[in-house]
Amino acid sequence: MSDSTFSSAPSALAAGLLALVVATTSAIAATPAGTVSTASAAPEQVDSAIDAVLADGALAYVFETLDYPGASSTILWGIDDFGGLTGQYAVAGGPAHAMTRLHGKFEPLDPARLGTYFSAAGGPNDVGTVFGAYADATGAQHGYVIRNGRFETVDFGAHLNSNVDGVNLFEEILGVYWDADGVFHGVLRRHGKDTRIDVPGARDTYPLGLNTGGESVGYWDTDPKVTHGYHRSAAGKIALLDVPGQQSTVAFSINDRGQVGGYYTDPAGSLHGFVKAGRQIRVIDVPGAVATVVTSINNWGSVAGEYFDATGGRHGFVATPR
Repeated sequence: MSDSTFSSAPSALAAGLLALVVATTSAIAATPAGTVSTASAAPEQVDSAIDAVLADGALAYVFETLDYPGASSTILWGIDDFGGLTGQYAVAGGPAHAMTRLHGKFEPLDPARLGTYFSAAGGPNDVGTVFGAYADATGAQHGYVIRNGRFETVDFGAHLNSNVDGVNLFEEILGVYWDADGVFHGVLRRHGKDTRIDVPGARDTYPLGLNTGGESVGYWDTDPKVTHGYHRSAAGKIALLDVPGQQSTVAFSINDRGQVGGYYTDPAGSLHGFVKAGRQIRVIDVPGAVATVVTSINNWGSVAGEYFDATGGRHGFVATPR
C-alpha cells in the first residue's frame, strides 16, 4: 500500500504496500524495538528468471468500481475469497485512513488505535486477519496486525519504519523496514524469527504479497526509477519476474494457486494491471481508466486495486473473471 501519488512517469511509481508516504520524508526517531531482532539468514540467491509471455486477447472480466462514501480518493489493497476488501480512503485535505468493506459495507478501521495520521489496511486473509501500517505523531511508521479483534503493533527490530504486507493462515508475517537512508529491506517473520529478504545486487527489496504456502512476491530495483518483480519460494529461492518488453514491473500479490497480480509500466509510461497464470500474463485495464493498478488476487482469480480517471482521481475496483 502507498499514499504516494502514482503518475505515468516511471520515477513516480509508488510500489509499496503502505510505506512510501513516510519513506519519502526524513525519519525523526527510532521506533521501539520489536520482540525479536531482525536477523539476516544466508544470503538470498537468484535461482532463475521466470519465463512468461503476454497472452493474446484479454480474458473477460466483470468490473465493479468502488468509492468510499464522501472520499476524494479510494484505494483497495486486499480481497479475500469471500469478497471482503481492505484499503484506504482520504477526504480532500486530510490524510489517508485504513478501511474495510465487508458484506458490502464500508467502515473505517479501528480509528481509536490507528489514530488520525496516515494508515492503510491489507488483507483480510481467509480467517479475517487484517494488517497494514500507521504513522504516529512523530511521522514514524509502524506495522500492525489485527487477529480475532486483537490489535498488535509490529516493528521489525530497532529500525526507523516498518510495515506489514502480508499475514498467511500459518501466521507468518511478511513486511518491510527502512531507515534514514530510505532503502527498503524485506522481512519474513516465521515462528518468532525474522529473516531478511534482499535480492542480490538490489538497492531496494520490497515484498508485497504472501500466500498460504509461504511463497512471496514483490519488487526490487537498483534505481527506484525502474522496478523489477520477483518471486521467492518458501525455501528462499528467488526468481526474477518482469512483464516482457515493458519498462518496469511490480509483482504485488500471489494466491495459493501461484497466480500473481501486479502492474507494469509500458514504454510510453502508462500503467496497466496484470495477472500471471502459468506462463501467460493477461493485461487488466479498467474500462475508461487512464491507469490501472492490480494490488491483490484471491484464490478465485478475482483481483482488486485502484484506477485513475482522466482528472487524476483515484478509485477502487474489483474485477471478477467471467
